[in-house]
Amino acid sequence: MKQFFYIVFGGLAIVILCLFFVKVGVSVTTPAPVVPVAPSSVTYEEDNQNETFDLLYSMSTTTAIAISAKSYVVMNVDNGSITISRNSDRILPIASLTKLVTAVVAENVLSSGVRIVISKQVLDTYGNSAGFREGEVFMSDDLLYPLLLVSSNDAAEALAMSYGRTEFIKVMNDFARSIGAPSTHFDDPAGLSPKSVSTARDQAIIMSWIYKNHPELIDITALKLKTIRSHTWVNPTHLLSWSYYLGGKNGYLPEANRTGVSLFKFSSTTPTYAVVVLGSQARDSDVVSLVRQIKK
Repeated sequence: MKQFFYIVFGGLAIVILCLFFVKVGVSVTTPAPVVPVAPSSVTYEEDNQNETFDLLYSMSTTTAIAISAKSYVVMNVDNGSITISRNSDRILPIASLTKLVTAVVAENVLSSGVRIVISKQVLDTYGNSAGFREGEVFMSDDLLYPLLLVSSNDAAEALAMSYGRTEFIKVMNDFARSIGAPSTHFDDPAGLSPKSVSTARDQAIIMSWIYKNHPELIDITALKLKTIRSHTWVNPTHLLSWSYYLGGKNGYLPEANRTGVSLFKFSSTTPTYAVVVLGSQARDSDVVSLVRQIKK
């Protein structure tokens, strides 16, 4: 009798163990369900930014892109007419677009031979994208490269302080009014202050004036890089891959969001256009959408 029970219970134990291992085997070997992965958002890295931006443009030819900017303008630089606009006279912070006028004033009030020492006060400015070291000496013209290529706040302050910061800012404001940009006001030479404000229309006027009167500054903004002694400044602008991009400037400040002004000329027979976006959530796609509308 005992032998009978051993056989019965032993058999049941074997069956239970077999069922257990079969269940475990199924759970281990059964492939997990495939979960669709959403495409990643567009990112811009040094090794692929041009290809990605061109892809964004090619996609825009068949895909409607809503413009996120609070204000924008496309101006025909040749005759000053407005081609496309929205809220073009709305006054908004402009962030580092300020530096375009900083460059103009620096060229006008400082001799190209002026030696500027990078002081501790300059280096205390928020942001040091130029990689300056205390005690370095630059000619004023040299500082235009980090100012416009990598948007160096240090370079902006160094230029302004070399002339007298308060007076330099006054000259910036006088300049804006003198060329017909009355809604523009500068509170600092770098654009760090949200009180440095303008309108999209004014920014197009300023960019047009610079293009006609100081084209060398536009040329700087279109450089891929510039090396002076131990410093190499690399232009991060994504538009450099476009043959019809002539130059421009971007900015960012929490209060301003993304800002940008760019110049385009599509052929020798087409006008030159200034494209300005202020308060943008997606500056690149906004510019692409506006360029697409005028490049038909």
